[in-house]
Amino acid sequence: MQNERDELADVPPEEFVAARDAVARKLKSEGKSDEAAEVKKLRKPTVTRWVADQVLRHHAREVDALRSAMRRVASAQEAAITRGDRDALSDATAERRDAMAALGKAVDDVLARDERPRHHHDEVLGAIEAGVTADVASGGTFGLRDDLELPERPARKTAPRDRVAERREAQARAAVEAAEARVARAREELANAEAALAEVRERHGA
Repeated sequence: MQNERDELADVPPEEFVAARDAVARKLKSEGKSDEAAEVKKLRKPTVTRWVADQVLRHHAREVDALRSAMRRVASAQEAAITRGDRDALSDATAERRDAMAALGKAVDDVLARDERPRHHHDEVLGAIEAGVTADVASGGTFGLRDDLELPERPARKTAPRDRVAERREAQARAAVEAAEARVARAREELANAEAALAEVRERHGA
């Protein structure tokens, strides 16, 4: 099954359905009905996903450099929290910035090679960055392990807060949370819409 996936990996989205069906027919003719059925289930990738996969396949060095920089940032972030070492975090952040710039150039190279509009750049770069961050993250929180022991800090005396200020702060927090919830819903709806559109196009041979 992996060989079939590799065979289809470089096929552009516009040609994916025809190529997938051809592979499925070939497998079926060879008596591999189960594998043919699995191939037939493969969905046509969006342009963003396909370009991102092309970068991952053909520009692995740039992706690995970002992964290494992300690990350094995560480690430096932990050191800054536990030991107050902020110089390492600054250096790691600069390394990550350089790695992102190199990866952005790789994205542009793939877009130019396949004559894709450059407006896909930010979406593709964001998708790759999100995937690398998820790989590097530990315990679901970037740079912070679940078993991280934080240093104890002396309690600070605070002056009595003004009730009006507290109320405004609570309102601001509620507004931010509501906005974040709307953004999350919008992203989910967009993802569902894209999936539905891809399915309709595939069904009608677009």
